Amino acid sequence: MAERMGVYIPEGLDRPFVVEEIITALEDDDRERVFSHDGTGHVEEKKLSGGSHVSYLAGVHTSDQAGIPERYNETMIRALPRDPSWIYAYWDISEQKRIPLAEEDLQAGLFLRVIELNGQHERKKDFFDISITLDDWKWYINIPQPGSSYRVDLCLHKGERIKALARSNEVRMPFYYLRRTQQMPQITKSLLILSGMEGLHLTEPKDENPNRILMVDGE
Repeated sequence: MAERMGVYIPEGLDRPFVVEEIITALEDDDRERVFSHDGTGHVEEKKLSGGSHVSYLAGVHTSDQAGIPERYNETMIRALPRDPSWIYAYWDISEQKRIPLAEEDLQAGLFLRVIELNGQHERKKDFFDISITLDDWKWYINIPQPGSSYRVDLCLHKGERIKALARSNEVRMPFYYLRRTQQMPQITKSLLILSGMEGLHLTEPKDENPNRILMVDGE
């Protein structure tokens, strides 16, 4: 093994010293080969290692390695645009707030309030609600107006009152189409033609989708 690792071992050395030198060489070799933690890096690492030896570190400290926690014990909600019609929202409720909700049987009052904003000081235009349970922690939300800005609030009905436990970031939804192409500079239009985008027929629809339903304040 010492010869394969390129370690020079003079004759007459004690066994512990030889083993220590080989382990040191293996550590140096591992550090040189493990240059990346992504998938490509690991593939290249396997190509380079060639199976001449199995790392002595394999399986060591695996029980102590911390994985990604499922929860961070904080009350929060985040929103991400998936595509023009869908928002992906995920949230958590801290144990301090979760325990009273379960004990007082208030989880039936949990809901998400999806709010369309008009862009002026985050004033509400319209909103709709989605009932959730204490076991839920993520939701795909179909929104009615691509191109608009939205915020998702994690809320609780408590009697006649509504309490916002957390508010998400504002998300600006993309469009399905290009708007006001006639107002674009000529050079931009030319680039779009060269890119082949003209053939995709991404034109602005004349009417809104009548199948989308949005609950507005007062309904």
